[in-house]
Amino acid sequence: MSVPAAGWNDRGDAVDEKERAVHVQRAVKGDADALQQLIVYYHRPLFGTISGRMDAALRRRVDPDDILQQAYITAFKVATNCTFDGPGGFYKWLEQIALDRLRDTVRDLRRKKRDIGRNLCGPPVATTSYPDLIERLSVHQSTPSRHLAHKEASAAILSSLARLSDDQRNVVRMRFLEGRRAGEIAAALGKSEDAVYALCHRGLKALEKLMVSITRYMSRS
Repeated sequence: MSVPAAGWNDRGDAVDEKERAVHVQRAVKGDADALQQLIVYYHRPLFGTISGRMDAALRRRVDPDDILQQAYITAFKVATNCTFDGPGGFYKWLEQIALDRLRDTVRDLRRKKRDIGRNLCGPPVATTSYPDLIERLSVHQSTPSRHLAHKEASAAILSSLARLSDDQRNVVRMRFLEGRRAGEIAAALGKSEDAVYALCHRGLKALEKLMVSITRYMSRS
């Protein structure tokens, strides 16, 4: 099976096919680092696939990176229940998850009785700001993430967010990507404000560590 060659590795420092095969074996055994490394390698071709399935109108309402974020969350939850025929099988599995998430998103828009053709021509919705979140994580420490290209940085932050607990990820997204206040988040999640602050603190700390690890891997020479 042919595997896309256009990963994050345009500088020529990609892991080779044999090493990716080892990563696949480790991922199904529960090695989250190996799974994340595979995800960041394949992020760019996956983005191209998802973006290519979305017309301009849909992209005014849905960010391709948000679709991939959902796909990566699913991948971390179910990879250990799967078997793959090498890197090619892994890529097709991850691609199918992303396509399923895109289909579900479009279906949910229709289920809410929105006229997609009409509403998507209206004002664009606010998009999440993954680069801003990366910048926030880099303020107080020196990490390679500042020097990554846009798509590489997106792969790093999306895959790292996917490794957080659901509560931590939801709070970080609502606070720093959607700009909600602590009280609003607490009401939405049915938690106290103290619990929201604690989840946010732990989530950011965990995210910082994951970003340092994966961006060092991506930036290796």
